[in-house]
Amino acid sequence: MDKKIAVTCDDNDQLTDFIGLTHMIIFEYNNNHWEIRKKFPFAFSGIKTAQEIRDKTRNLILKLDDCKIIASAAVNGLIYNVLDRMRFAIFEIESLDAAMLDKIVNDLYNNLHNINAGAAVPTSPVETANGIYYLDLIKLQHAHPDISSKKALRSFLDNTPFIQLDLVCSHIPAWLNTAEYAEKLVITTRSSGTSLLVSISKKCSDYSHSY
Repeated sequence: MDKKIAVTCDDNDQLTDFIGLTHMIIFEYNNNHWEIRKKFPFAFSGIKTAQEIRDKTRNLILKLDDCKIIASAAVNGLIYNVLDRMRFAIFEIESLDAAMLDKIVNDLYNNLHNINAGAAVPTSPVETANGIYYLDLIKLQHAHPDISSKKALRSFLDNTPFIQLDLVCSHIPAWLNTAEYAEKLVITTRSSGTSLLVSISKKCSDYSHSY
């Protein structure tokens, strides 16, 4: 397991909850010490509806790249539900220091909080918000080598009404680059370390019959 932990912080780089959040800091353990891997502004201020909270949390997930551990002074119930559904390890902590980050990692290794071991890896896209789906193809194919990207995605793309599908993969499956899907889908990509984050939406944006 990679030792990366995303922490909710305020303007002074102090631990806060999701209400006081102004930016996220991702810490990574390298060469026997914790260092800042990434820092980016993010806030839930101005969010009023449950749908807005879900959408905002989904946007946060995309910015976390390959980090799957989150620590905060407190976690809103709806935010927790979205993160938990996406198999994040979520911790409420009272202080932010190296000892606390070490404790989080130790808890994971001791199976007190476990994001993957013993948990089923989704074999098809999971809905994270209304019409928004997510699937980690890298984890899927590692856990289930017999399930190809086509088997995991083709029926979904052909038969499921969706607004956006976010994928984590090592490359865009070749079958998605065929004329059949080029006519129907808009595909955008961005790199995230050794992984690729792919967002897929339909060129026809009439979802009135589905949502």
